[in-house]
Amino acid sequence: MKYVGLVLMILLLGSCCKQEATDERGWPNELVLGLVPALEAEALVDNLEPLADHLEKELGIPVRSFVPQDYTGLVEALGAGRADIGMLPPFAAMLGQRRYDIEPILISSRKGAVGYRAQWFTNDESLCDGPVVYEERRCDSRSADRENQTIRFASCPGQIESIRNQTVAFVDPSSTSGFLFPVVQLQANGIDHEREVNSLFVGGHDAAVLAVYAGDARIGVSYDDARNMVCQQYPDIGEKVIVFEYTDMLPNDGVQVRPDLPRDLVEAIQAAFLSLAEEQKDLPDEEKVLWILYEIDGFVPMTEGLYDPVEEAYELMRN
Repeated sequence: MKYVGLVLMILLLGSCCKQEATDERGWPNELVLGLVPALEAEALVDNLEPLADHLEKELGIPVRSFVPQDYTGLVEALGAGRADIGMLPPFAAMLGQRRYDIEPILISSRKGAVGYRAQWFTNDESLCDGPVVYEERRCDSRSADRENQTIRFASCPGQIESIRNQTVAFVDPSSTSGFLFPVVQLQANGIDHEREVNSLFVGGHDAAVLAVYAGDARIGVSYDDARNMVCQQYPDIGEKVIVFEYTDMLPNDGVQVRPDLPRDLVEAIQAAFLSLAEEQKDLPDEEKVLWILYEIDGFVPMTEGLYDPVEEAYELMRN
């Protein structure tokens, strides 16, 4: 009985002294920010700290970063409350909305555009239906210590039909430009991606480009133009990786939050991301925190219907 009484006393003392999970505003004592690598994971981790620091300063709450292996892991973390803020492509964000009511709050802007497209590329000129054309332009690598170098980027006219029975380097099953829209395009051309394509999921847009560059896959897909991610390390990648086709346009990625955060905190998170983009708008791209992470230089508010093309593509793929 003495032992039982002692245990009860300890439990009572522990419960009366337990630290509250929220502050006086009803906000969590800590926020967790989750990002999935578009670059190599190590490069993402190195560049996450300035974003977390900015959010922490603006919100007055410690912000801890979290790097899951893939988009699905981040969706599940947001749905389970293990992450509070995420940055997801539209397909993963749409799935998170459906499953867990994850709320998209901002859409990314790149050079004023809120949409983009995916590109198909190859290391084999024989897949081209016409001559390879080389365009000279600056290598827009995300590296802060990049050199201002101009390289050649190759493209040619090609056919989706050439993808049949090939090994294709896709990004991730939850990637909009690295899987969903390309697969819908294959289906529209009568190609079954499960039976007539050998799918190789490599995890990142830069990894898809490098898989084709190294010969691990004959064909790859990424956002347009992911060759810039690695052109500083591999100056000939623009010539050896030849873009031959594009998908339809799709909405940009953005910022999402878990569904049960206080409304005033959600608005403060929006304002914090917007203020970072505004503070750094006049810096060179390679010095912008958001550009280094995801080539983002601004945001616009999420509007109803923006993800409709993604939902339509998803339903087409399921059917």
